[in-house]
Amino acid sequence: MTQSPMTRPPLPAAAALLLLASCTAADNPSPTTVLRDSAGVLIAETPPEASGQEWQLQQPPVIEIGQTDGAENAPDLFGSISQAIRLSGGNIAVADGLAREIRIFDPAGSHLVTFGRPGEGPGEFVNLASIAELPADTISAIDNLNGRASLFTSAGAFVRSFPIPRIPGASAPNVVGWLEDGTLLLQTRSRPVSRDTRDQATHFLYAVDRHGEIIDTLGEFPGSRLGRNGLAFGFGARARFAAGGDLAWVGHSSGFELVGHDRTGSVRRIVRLDRTPKAVTQEEIAEARARAEQSLVGMSGPAVERILETEFASAHPVHGMLMSGGTGSLWVERHRNDFAENPGPGEWDIFDAEGTLTGHLTVPNELRITDIGPEFVLGVHSDPLGVPTVRMYRLIRN
Repeated sequence: MTQSPMTRPPLPAAAALLLLASCTAADNPSPTTVLRDSAGVLIAETPPEASGQEWQLQQPPVIEIGQTDGAENAPDLFGSISQAIRLSGGNIAVADGLAREIRIFDPAGSHLVTFGRPGEGPGEFVNLASIAELPADTISAIDNLNGRASLFTSAGAFVRSFPIPRIPGASAPNVVGWLEDGTLLLQTRSRPVSRDTRDQATHFLYAVDRHGEIIDTLGEFPGSRLGRNGLAFGFGARARFAAGGDLAWVGHSSGFELVGHDRTGSVRRIVRLDRTPKAVTQEEIAEARARAEQSLVGMSGPAVERILETEFASAHPVHGMLMSGGTGSLWVERHRNDFAENPGPGEWDIFDAEGTLTGHLTVPNELRITDIGPEFVLGVHSDPLGVPTVRMYRLIRN
């Protein structure tokens, strides 16, 4: 999940000067993206030969928070970072899923305050899955296992919590994100009637207010294709969701068409890119099967048998996850072979608020992006031992 775009202050003066010095030209949208309006829906279509400008993460990072061998209770020693975001005031909020607490750091990386703790009481977490900044100086925290959202001030004072509502007959909901007006977006899957009669998962997207009341159902969307064992196809396409600004983005990675809905479900934006999916090879299937068998050594039972009977798609998805960045931009990850031993660096296609392809960014495999702004990328870096730190980079548009 990414936080809803907020009005953010500029980077510190020195950082801003370096950023300006590194930017030799303004953004030049791809001249081959075609924009048109259809009944109030802005449609952006980009042909396959188009490419955005090559963007970069300037080294070294502007901020690095974390250490690998500090004291056990050091605030910058993290166990497992589920989310890191830059707040509108410039501070950095980090959710440590292992410690089940939220830590706030100033723009220089100094620790300010820690709040939250393990438990089921007010301001406590069973599973701290994600955080986001909301209007009125509020930080939200999602506890998936507890099935609730908790609200805090940016100073760490607990305000209140509310249960995350579920749709009858559907699976436990996953949080997509928050819109800028404080609307929470959730997606859930319907439960298959039987493995013999249902060959595709179905997702429902719905909007919830800050008191836990369902506002609208935004729609029903196709999910993963299911095999005879009831599990999703290996290398199969799937539904993808993101939230930011005033739009909920929905796509299915079998094709490159991303649709932006408002909170009532009305379509407001469509972004299309003509990209041909790559065929899945027999070598890739063999590698995936070998890795699955290796991970299941010593295990047995019906669940294991089902996994070993996984079927595989004939083509790879055309894109991966979606994120909504600063100023209404849409970031789309290119598909990565997660079954491969080394999937390689992450690649992102970046579209502006109108859907024009403007940039392409390559990100090291060890960096997981968690927040995006107009001039920065914030993420979680893992060292070879898996120890996480938070890093913020200047985003350079070449």
